[in-house]
Amino acid sequence: MTGAGKISSAQFFCILFVSRLLALFTFILTGADSFPAGDRMIVFLPFFILGLFAAVPVMLVLGRKEDRTLFALTDGLSPALTRVCCVLYAGGAVWSAAVSIVRFELFMSTVMFAGAVLTGLIALLVLSAAFAAGRGIETIGRMSVAVLTLTAVSLIYVGLTTAGEFETANLEPPLQNGIWDLIKNSSSAAARTGELAALLILAPEIRGKIKKGYVFWLLAFGLTASVLFTLILGVTGAYGERQMFQLYALTVLSRIGVAERLDPLICAIWVLCSFTRLAFHLCIGAMFLRRGFPKAQGNAVYFLLGAPVFAVFLMLSGKTLSFSAVLGSGVNEIVFSVLLIGLPLAVLLANRIKRKPREAKA
Repeated sequence: MTGAGKISSAQFFCILFVSRLLALFTFILTGADSFPAGDRMIVFLPFFILGLFAAVPVMLVLGRKEDRTLFALTDGLSPALTRVCCVLYAGGAVWSAAVSIVRFELFMSTVMFAGAVLTGLIALLVLSAAFAAGRGIETIGRMSVAVLTLTAVSLIYVGLTTAGEFETANLEPPLQNGIWDLIKNSSSAAARTGELAALLILAPEIRGKIKKGYVFWLLAFGLTASVLFTLILGVTGAYGERQMFQLYALTVLSRIGVAERLDPLICAIWVLCSFTRLAFHLCIGAMFLRRGFPKAQGNAVYFLLGAPVFAVFLMLSGKTLSFSAVLGSGVNEIVFSVLLIGLPLAVLLANRIKRKPREAKA
């Protein structure tokens, strides 16, 4: 695999930032009561707290040196358990990638190219991402830094060019529906950060402090989301609440000079975000598969993982109600809880139980 090598913790968290920003760009507002506008402005606080809590099992697996993998523990329990875990985590990467692609296609076919059939474009995106994944995690890490820089510049420009239309009268007080709604929606937001599971196999390939980097990333992304939601609400007001994709509604108001709209350029940057996120998931999925099945070598494994991503896309694309029902069923929360909390804790506990008799004999 060309381009294979270590990445810095900064590059890893750039990948995570790009991945989560894409989910924020394609955030779907299904109803006024699904996520109260006032709560969105303070989402960073519960997101940060819940994110720290959810990351504890993963960080315990990494150990003090932050370089241990989950499979260093499962190998001592059972080789079969290692293979099962590898399949589950590869499946989680495929699911996360597929949901992201469906969201992105829904955005493109609803807003940018209304009514268009984008199956060919998505197929090309998946194939290109599979090829990029074959270049290795180091290549994806470098690419994410460039994409994040472009994205940050575009968002800052949108903020500066629309700030003059900000009206405090458009803002709503938080917690109008009580604190439970805020916790519930923040939990759903935290559950869209499944990329953290990559640390369970990628940690030895990361240079730098992972735990400190994660805390900084969690806080930085949460604040970014809250600032953007506040800006959207203050600028677009009731109009924005009626839009399916609120951040796009804000970018439409941003212009270069007196006439040129900026949203086509920003959407091109979002395509790069989607490409980066997809390539990362395919790369990590392949790493999990190869850990459990060493014979799964060669670039064919990336295209093999791309096939179910595209299959899920075909099943859910163009079906907004069905897709919303799938997301509303809690499947994301279940996958997140099992892969990032349940399995790591179970492996840690089993490893501890197995080690106790040895310690007693010693």
